[in-house]
Amino acid sequence: MITKIIRFFEENLQLAEQPSHQQESQIELTCIALLIELAKIDQTIDERELNIIREVANKKFNIANEKIDEIIELAKEEAEQATSLYQFTDLVNTRYSDDMKYQLVLSMWKVAFADGEVDKYEEHLIRKISELIYLPHVKFMEAKFNAQKGLASR
Repeated sequence: MITKIIRFFEENLQLAEQPSHQQESQIELTCIALLIELAKIDQTIDERELNIIREVANKKFNIANEKIDEIIELAKEEAEQATSLYQFTDLVNTRYSDDMKYQLVLSMWKVAFADGEVDKYEEHLIRKISELIYLPHVKFMEAKFNAQKGLASR
C-alpha cells in the first residue's frame, strides 16, 4: 500500500522535485496512512472517520480534500494486502518529536471515536502503534481521554 501512496504523493504533490519538503511530506504521509489503516481496521470506513482524517489533513498539513480522497481510495484498493507497521513507526521514531507522537495518537483516537464506538481492533492498533513509537502509557491514556472529551463537546 505504501508504495502506491508514496507514488501518488510524488506525482501529485511534486515531492520528488522538492527534496527540502520531502521529510515534511513523509511525515504527512505517515500520519494519513496510519489514520486510514485505523479507519478500515473494523471492516467499515465510516464517513465520520473520513471527515476526521480530512480535518487532520487540512488543519495540520494543508492538504486539499480532493487529494485526501485520492489517498483514501488508494488505501481502500490495498486493503486486502498485508502491511507492515514498521515502515511507518520507524519514520515516526526517527523524525517525530514527543509532542508529534502524542498528536498522532490523539488523531488516531479521534478517528476511532468518530463513529461513536471504539472497536476492539481499533483500540488494539492504537495501543500497538503507541508502543512501537515509545509513547508513554500515560500519554496514550491522556490522548484517549482528550479525544473522547473533544468529540463529546462537539
